[in-house]
Amino acid sequence: MTRHSIATFDPLRRTEWVVGGLVFATVASTTWGFAGKASWAPMAFTVLAVLAALSAVVMTRREGMRFNGVAFLPFVFFALMISISLVNRSHEPSAIKPSGLIERTGWVVWLPATVDRAKTVSEMLPWLSAFLLGAAIRQTAFGRRAVRLLWAVLLGHGLLVALVGVYFFFVDWGHILGLVRARHGYHFASFVYRNHWSAYVLLLVALALGFAFSALRRWQGGRGRLDATVAGFGVAALLTLTLPMPGSRSGLLIAAGMLGIAVIRAGWVLWRARSVERSSPFVRLARVGGGLLLAGLILAGGVMLNRDNFRPHWARTQAQISGLLSGAEDIRMNLSSDTLRLAADRPVWGWGVGSFGLVFPVYHGDYLRAPSGEITTQVLHAHNDWAELVAETGAVGLLGLLAPVAILLIRGARAEGVMGAWVTIGTGLVLAYALVDFPMHCPAVLFLWTTLLCTASPASDLLREKEKRRLPAV
Repeated sequence: MTRHSIATFDPLRRTEWVVGGLVFATVASTTWGFAGKASWAPMAFTVLAVLAALSAVVMTRREGMRFNGVAFLPFVFFALMISISLVNRSHEPSAIKPSGLIERTGWVVWLPATVDRAKTVSEMLPWLSAFLLGAAIRQTAFGRRAVRLLWAVLLGHGLLVALVGVYFFFVDWGHILGLVRARHGYHFASFVYRNHWSAYVLLLVALALGFAFSALRRWQGGRGRLDATVAGFGVAALLTLTLPMPGSRSGLLIAAGMLGIAVIRAGWVLWRARSVERSSPFVRLARVGGGLLLAGLILAGGVMLNRDNFRPHWARTQAQISGLLSGAEDIRMNLSSDTLRLAADRPVWGWGVGSFGLVFPVYHGDYLRAPSGEITTQVLHAHNDWAELVAETGAVGLLGLLAPVAILLIRGARAEGVMGAWVTIGTGLVLAYALVDFPMHCPAVLFLWTTLLCTASPASDLLREKEKRRLPAV
């Protein structure tokens, strides 16, 4: 037996059990806490993330593994930037100026600053917790078996959330989880905003398709059954069919595109594959056709269940397309443009984390206004996480936060294994989705995304060093 195969079937280390459990608890508790919007959620996910980081450091040291300082650099960088900004407040409340803010004298322009300390402290907690959670995962250096177990649990939990959402959709649509009345007229399961559920689903669909293609690859190698792929594709289809319920059009298009490409890819693999029974071309054609028929029936059933939801959203889409063709301006484009103007006034360090909603009224264009010129809608987010990140943290903050993400994405793309590839695709799609919405400002999405990003790339050299000590030479 090779060293790789021995390592693959090693029992999970205690650190993997403990940290993995804390990571799952962080994602799950935040998800059920109205996707992180419940009053108790910030305290819960902050404590759990701190416990995960402390457990990872202490327990890996006891296992003889060195401290991975690089994994904690994003947390240190962000915490330092926040700390400096809290003592370098640039504005104070004003009852005279339209924005309600007046610039203070004596603040240091060339250092990180903030407009409102309380807002910065509130908004920084999910980011700091996500950085700690990612650091805990990288410090633990999960093995392949532990990663697959964690992914399976996260996927099962996501499916449970979806099924609960479907139940309340038909039983009590007006209340979130049957407890709190939906303020915006739409929601799904525990998510108060439909496009946040879409981002969550994109990650889960990528996970489900990863399991499906992993089973397909094992079948190709004669090590598994073909019907094991059905579960992965079935879960992906069911999750995708929940997106029309709250009315997320963009999320539905992306998830359906992923699922369609996956079905075509799987069909091509099945058509070309030589099964262990040396089946005839007719049998292989029947197998592919049966799979496509099953997928079509699932989609048709979902369309029938959601037919009443499609009509208003289709009408809204047609109205938007007609408006664009007639020269009307797009609100999201206007928001992004004005946010970039806001960012241009403080290009280095930005206005401070959480400052966007306070400063944006000064840059608000001629839209969402009454005939008198008064702003009718309070804009809390830019519907473009990238532009908002630049506006709040500047070019330095953007580069400091983007660098570790880019490294992990590249490592995940280069890693062996079809599951890691699909998970990397899912995390990348959410980053692209953040160009037209604000999924990273939803703690549930942020923590699930961080977990998948940090586990999709191969374990660091810490684990390999540990395995070299405990495995016999071959």
